[in-house]
Amino acid sequence: MDLDKMRASALEVTELLKLLGHRDRLLVLCELKTGEASVGDLAQRLGIKQSPLSQHLARMRHYGIVTARREAQSVYYRISDGKVAEVVSLLYKLYCSDDD
Repeated sequence: MDLDKMRASALEVTELLKLLGHRDRLLVLCELKTGEASVGDLAQRLGIKQSPLSQHLARMRHYGIVTARREAQSVYYRISDGKVAEVVSLLYKLYCSDDD
């Protein structure tokens, strides 16, 4: 890998790690790793109020980590980046698995 490509990749990874570095955003992604969920479902399951949750989701959507779709009054989110899904799955396996 050439140095310029490594620098560009390092910048991309740094931005991802900043996003994953917030507990609530990481919890949201862990919850979304099993599939799509509405904002209301995520708020209820994770115990996060809807306003800050929506801000976290908007930030992740801005960076292309999640996508949203509207159905009637509900907005549903899912992980849209395969690399992010793999990172979240690995973190889940290392830190949340019952295989210890």
